[in-house]
Amino acid sequence: MAKKNIYMFQPDYLNGNTAYLPYAAAALVAYAKNDPFINNECEFCEIFFIREDPDTAAERLQEPFAVGFSNYVWNFEYNKETAKRIKKRFPECTVIFGGHHVPPTSELLCECDFIDYLIHGEGEEVFSLLLKAVCRNESVADIPNISYRENGKAVTTDTAFMTGEDYPSPYTTGCFDKILKDYPDIRFFSVIETTRGCPYSCSYCDWGNLNKKLKVFPESRVYSDIEWLASHGIDGFGAADSNFGILQRDEEITSYIAKKGCFKAFQSSYAKNSNDRIFRMAKELDDSGINKGITLSFQTLSDEAAENIGRHNIKFSNFAELLRRYNEAHIATYSELILGLPGETYESFCDGIDKLLEAGQHNSIYVHNCEWLPCSGMGNRDYMEKYKISYSVVPLSQAHRDISENDSVTEYSAIVTGTCSMTNDDWIRMNLFSSVVQCCHHGGLLLLIAVLLHYEKGIRYSDFYKKLIAFFENDESTLFGKLISDVKKRLRLVTEEKESLIFSDERFGSVAWPTEEYMYLVTMYEADRFYKECKEFFRGFSSDTELLSEAQRYQQFIIKNPERKECKEHFSYDFKAYLDDALKCREPILTKKDNICKVPSLTGINDFKDFAKYIVWFGKKTVRKVFTDEVEQTF
Repeated sequence: MAKKNIYMFQPDYLNGNTAYLPYAAAALVAYAKNDPFINNECEFCEIFFIREDPDTAAERLQEPFAVGFSNYVWNFEYNKETAKRIKKRFPECTVIFGGHHVPPTSELLCECDFIDYLIHGEGEEVFSLLLKAVCRNESVADIPNISYRENGKAVTTDTAFMTGEDYPSPYTTGCFDKILKDYPDIRFFSVIETTRGCPYSCSYCDWGNLNKKLKVFPESRVYSDIEWLASHGIDGFGAADSNFGILQRDEEITSYIAKKGCFKAFQSSYAKNSNDRIFRMAKELDDSGINKGITLSFQTLSDEAAENIGRHNIKFSNFAELLRRYNEAHIATYSELILGLPGETYESFCDGIDKLLEAGQHNSIYVHNCEWLPCSGMGNRDYMEKYKISYSVVPLSQAHRDISENDSVTEYSAIVTGTCSMTNDDWIRMNLFSSVVQCCHHGGLLLLIAVLLHYEKGIRYSDFYKKLIAFFENDESTLFGKLISDVKKRLRLVTEEKESLIFSDERFGSVAWPTEEYMYLVTMYEADRFYKECKEFFRGFSSDTELLSEAQRYQQFIIKNPERKECKEHFSYDFKAYLDDALKCREPILTKKDNICKVPSLTGINDFKDFAKYIVWFGKKTVRKVFTDEVEQTF
């Protein structure tokens, strides 16, 4: 008797010729094939991992018995549209939806009559139980964590946490062999799991809600997966763990990865309370050249917001000391904040950024807009009512996507734009402030000026950037004033659900840019005009015109610019040593001393499109946009 054909979908966007291996869908296949009954009855034909026309995808299926869809915010609408086409073409086919973006109730079945079953939470064990029941035409009422229709009514079964830890690996069981064979021209990125779940319960996240118990996968599986990646030419990957580095063995795993010598990039979400272990891990990754930035995150520095979301941050004094160690060791770090958490105000948000800058986080602060996720604590209706959570549903802000690719299905995200402590207007002001800081400070455009005024004149970083915004926002005749106006208009349209948070500009390639990167690129494109228009603004902070003029000249001198070749300039102050000390969390001392500085050309960067791609996009978390160590200095 012929086997029953099973297809899986975990589609994602292509980034050039780069794609992710569909790990989640393959993990379900690996577990299911380990069951003798399923292995005997079913044939797993293909895992669809690239977004193609839904009709084309449906036409490629051959007599499907069941189709499973792994759902995330970036493929949910596509999956629904494709499932609808499949059900129309193959009415008897069983359609199963699972993954992070499937709501915890049965409501999706009421909205989508083409879906037969929902899986809530972890999928391996439940998917196999469901598949066996459907194959045998048995009742599914005793299977936990699913929703289905019974007598025309949608019902949800009891909740149970899956306890298995020794699941078969999708790598070593051959689940990706066909994909690698069929797509030889794609450069694949992938993930491994060393643990699953999260011991924390931050309300904005669904990791802890899906599984609060940290499941630890066997070391033998972890090392076998790393070996598989190495032997199959996968040179970039990450750990899908929520808190990599939380276990002592993670240091040994990191060492194993670093010493392989064949990997070019490794990244992960590191343990919330960063410590000496993670510093050692970061140092080994950095020494091997594959570190893609270490997270020193808070999400918020507001005590009220932290309490409302159930977040317990690292002590700030510990953070400052860790940051100093990382900076001294030249290890790239970045700190993450979430904009729009209940309890956060405009002032507390700006103060939080100010504290990070004062502690020395001049490399990167990455600000995420809070996204409402259906399986998170924030997705609970009681929570939403308590903290007056409102959101704007807008086209998905898929940063760095190729905008020239026509996609027939638009994905959406729910951005939190209102809470008990934040109006829509506040959300716009907070976004503008964070984008300006990321553009001008972490982008390096005004880094030296802000540092100099902070240490020499006692100007708070937040006050400096607030005044910068106020100076330009009412004068659209200036480059930065026009840019601020455009960004504010776009943010307003987001609150009205009329636009996304993504910008594009053909001068910088066919790429979707987040607000702060777009602001940076537009400003850099006319850098001379920007600095000229800033002169009057700088004069408002000091009467020492000689110092400010010299500082501005050095600031513009060290900015990486694709249109400038190697050059030398004379300066009367030792700004190089001053900025170096500030970036290493040391108190800088301004010395008046004649010196000549030289900066190199940007190797391999021929125009602004190259600059945008390799410096701004690829180097987002790890590459400074100003010359620091590269500056050659003589006295």
